[in-house]
Amino acid sequence: MLKKILSAAFESRRKKSIEEQLESMRVLKVPFLEGADDQLISELATALEPVKFPAGKTIFREGEPGDSLFLIVDGTVRVSSEEEEIIAELGVGGCFGEGALLEGQVRAATVVAVEELALLQLKRESYEELATKFRKLRYRLSNLHKTRKAEEIENSIECNLLKNAPFLAGAGGGLINELAHMLERKHFAKGNSLIREGADGKYFFLIEEGMVSVSQGTTQLAELGPGTCIGEGALFSGRACSATVKALTDTSSFVLKKEAFRRIIARYPVFGKRLHEIHEKRNK
Repeated sequence: MLKKILSAAFESRRKKSIEEQLESMRVLKVPFLEGADDQLISELATALEPVKFPAGKTIFREGEPGDSLFLIVDGTVRVSSEEEEIIAELGVGGCFGEGALLEGQVRAATVVAVEELALLQLKRESYEELATKFRKLRYRLSNLHKTRKAEEIENSIECNLLKNAPFLAGAGGGLINELAHMLERKHFAKGNSLIREGADGKYFFLIEEGMVSVSQGTTQLAELGPGTCIGEGALFSGRACSATVKALTDTSSFVLKKEAFRRIIARYPVFGKRLHEIHEKRNK
């Protein structure tokens, strides 16, 4: 009996402490908690688990399976990936790891404690229960995740691709920002096909990293690297793809769906004209 009483008292103090931490973050207008009512704060406090990491400790690594997100109570983390050495540094009120919960994918980055770190961890099972009951929670996390992905893509385009992509020369912030919100980053292992000859054209590809080969039948036509685009011909003509494109190395590419491609070239005709010119030059 005494053990149960002590356990209940400890749990009550733990929940109260987490509620106070969440409340202070809500006052600071942390995006994760924006608009959260007292009921959501209370149920989050029950679901969240305090965890601590020493400075230099890795919380998770890129490519690992993920089943939880983390909210920073104290300290700073550094977020990095193989493609970009450092993506961001996050402090108090920041959250990370939401992508694995929302998309069911492996971790997209590595997160390391810059200093001694206090976190609140929300596991998948608890998140699903809360997201079913509080739809705004899923909505806000989804928006946060989309914004982060767009910022990463925009940064990659501006820092790594503009100098190698002639069709983006002189592109204004509006075009780059819209592309960043529409593009999806996809990875292709060496030997995998991005496009198959004769298939319907559904995507425009912008190579971020790696090399691809372009071939018709058994004849190789070209090898292309970062900053080059593929797939525009079939989207312009509406005909089947005229060539097969395979990854010669592990390759990262930004992908734009047909409908988004058409919206972009309608809004930015100079961009569309440059892509037309590239396609015509390739077909000579």
